[in-house]
Amino acid sequence: MRHTILILSVLVFGFAYTQESSEIVDAYEDYADLSREQIYLHLNKSTYITGEMMGFSAYVFLKDIKELSTNTSNLYCQILDENDIVKSEKFLMVNQGLSRGDFMIDSTFSSGEYKLKAYTNWSRNFSHEHNYFLETFSVINPDDKLDDKSESISKDLDIQVLPESGHLLSETLNVVGVIVKNQLGLGISNLDLNILNTNGDILSSVKLNQFGMGKFLLNPSKGDVYKIEYLYDDKTLTYTIPKAEDLGVILSLKETKAQNGIALALKTNDKGLELFGNRNYKLVIHNGSNASEATMSFNGSKESVTTIDSKYLYPGVNIFTLFDDQDRPIAERLYFHYNGLPFDLKSEINTTVTINDSIDVKLSIPSVDIQKLQNLSVSVLPTETKSYEHHQNIISAIYLQPYLKSAVEQASYYFTDISDKKKYELDNLLLTQGWSAYDWTKIFNSPPEPIYDFEVGVNYIINVNNSKSKNLLIYPNVNSKSELLTLDENQKSFEKRGFFPLDDEKLRIGEINSNSGLRPSNVVLQFSPSKIETFDTKYKPQSVLTANQYAINDVGDFKFGDIEVLDEVKLLVKKEYTRIEKLKNRSLGTITDFGEAERRNYRTFGQFISARGFNVDETPQVDPITNEYSTFRIFAYVRSSVNASNEPIIYLDDTFLVDLNILNNFSLKTVDYIEVNKGGIGEGLKGGAGVIRIYTDPNKRFEFEPQKVFTEYKIPLTFEAPKRFYIPKYKSTESKFFREYGTIDWLPNANVDANGDISLKVLNTNSNMTLFIEGVVNDNVLVSKQIKINY
Repeated sequence: MRHTILILSVLVFGFAYTQESSEIVDAYEDYADLSREQIYLHLNKSTYITGEMMGFSAYVFLKDIKELSTNTSNLYCQILDENDIVKSEKFLMVNQGLSRGDFMIDSTFSSGEYKLKAYTNWSRNFSHEHNYFLETFSVINPDDKLDDKSESISKDLDIQVLPESGHLLSETLNVVGVIVKNQLGLGISNLDLNILNTNGDILSSVKLNQFGMGKFLLNPSKGDVYKIEYLYDDKTLTYTIPKAEDLGVILSLKETKAQNGIALALKTNDKGLELFGNRNYKLVIHNGSNASEATMSFNGSKESVTTIDSKYLYPGVNIFTLFDDQDRPIAERLYFHYNGLPFDLKSEINTTVTINDSIDVKLSIPSVDIQKLQNLSVSVLPTETKSYEHHQNIISAIYLQPYLKSAVEQASYYFTDISDKKKYELDNLLLTQGWSAYDWTKIFNSPPEPIYDFEVGVNYIINVNNSKSKNLLIYPNVNSKSELLTLDENQKSFEKRGFFPLDDEKLRIGEINSNSGLRPSNVVLQFSPSKIETFDTKYKPQSVLTANQYAINDVGDFKFGDIEVLDEVKLLVKKEYTRIEKLKNRSLGTITDFGEAERRNYRTFGQFISARGFNVDETPQVDPITNEYSTFRIFAYVRSSVNASNEPIIYLDDTFLVDLNILNNFSLKTVDYIEVNKGGIGEGLKGGAGVIRIYTDPNKRFEFEPQKVFTEYKIPLTFEAPKRFYIPKYKSTESKFFREYGTIDWLPNANVDANGDISLKVLNTNSNMTLFIEGVVNDNVLVSKQIKINY
């Protein structure tokens, strides 16, 4: 953070610039010193039927520079019920700010609304700021007996009158925002309001927009009472506007097209001018990361106006806070500056569609730089869907919502097909928000402390108090190699950092004895993190329910097609031979199907592969240069190229093996089949020594043989690997149920190729569909777009 003093080329009247140190900005710098992470999750839907899978892509940004974070790799995700009780939770791995995951919405979910929360350990340092992700989604369980709750919802309206900058001042022309919501927190659209004076005369009228927001001008007389009159539910109702203050200061803002900027007005009444006319006020402009300060004064007038050129505004939210001569915040106004924001791709995504048994879609983004990071997630739903009603998209979640106190209804609206009308409506929204999410009491008195660290994987401490040996072998896992660890004579513990265990993996450690043999270890381990810590927050997201959803009581059609489990089982035996036959036909190598005869001939993988032209060495040894301990080495006698490696590439269940020690004495009891491609075709130069693919039978227990020379330690918290997305089987893709609540596909990481193209292949449902695309390209350009595909 750097202290920035405003130096503007503006028309100045009652506006001066401070050239000395400011206690306000100094306090702000301390408060904003720690970098924040801003998290967004793109969910494939907002309404789920039990039996569906929720898929999501996660994006972790650095809030100040709006680029993906590389500081953290641990993401915590929780589903909370209506009482904020955790119903399900997951621990996900983040790579370069990106992750993906899923939750199964099973039969234990009753119909209703739930919340999905996502945060990092670092997020917990800023619990009073909305930098974490928290949004609602709804569930329909067809087995629930749904009563018509629409009648139980109160028809009373919540009317909020919000004067600009937080004060309604008498004997002064005020801009007054008004928002009218129902009991679900959703705006009442197109409601007509009349503003009445003390005598009941209509002073002005205003029609609310689709989100129940509007504004009007009011110059209240001292002591008078003003009301809002409206017709709702066939009744004429009134709301009394809070009385105007007799004394105060207003900060008013409006855009100035001619000057290409904004005009700030400092306003008061006659009594205020008499008392405050000679005082100087401090104006602090900030965006959550950077701050500037200037001085304002009335200069003998009840209204002092200053214009600021747009080039001196921060991209995104600008927060203008006015301080009195005692450094107390007395007024605040928010403004959103669209210029310079990296998210306008509305004319840069071209679509090519080919319709066959499946639908091939090619999305072309000419401006993509493939040297930079890209990730797009795509939800494919029927065009008539009612199950994609998210209030946020990636743009509003990063650039708008974190700066506001209250959740915004349909915040994504302001960043889709941006127009002057939408800019005006967003400014009206900011007017009705009142003060921003930044609390100056906390800024002055409680700057956050880095209590919770950035987390990179799981750390563990090895305590060797009762161990007989100081030489330990840590066996490999999917994301880590084996390692030989030698402790000093007096060393009692050792810490390992950056461990990334998946699912039900265990940590295996063996002791190396004086004869260089291995035996089970006797160490004690401490893991961190060892559980998902709770993160209490106060932000309340918008409901995704509407009143008519409460009225749903006929859900008999809200079920998926029956799955003939018995028929599937009967077919398995019949298909076993044809499956291997098909594998052999399309393989570039040779396929060996493992039955009892093969397992009698070869007890271990090393024996099997040695008989197929490879040299295998399974004697333990330590590399004198890397200090890596190895128990399995394999070499090809013949290479396809003199420049190629002499070590073949090996995959286990399609997972590339970085560390081959797992294959030491690897039993063939669990192997289904092995493919040996000696030419390495398809793997380039690195496959010059061949490619070997081992596939195990999932119905058989995985065992290490012949003897157990290590101790297995349960890891209390492991990362969950993303699952293949499950799409339910529908009775019909022509039904109303499918058209409104069905899922066609979910693509969490659509890849951009060298030409800037994204190629998608989705199921042809013989109906129109919409692609809901969210993500980031070119490191920091945010993408949020909906593309309709007509069948």
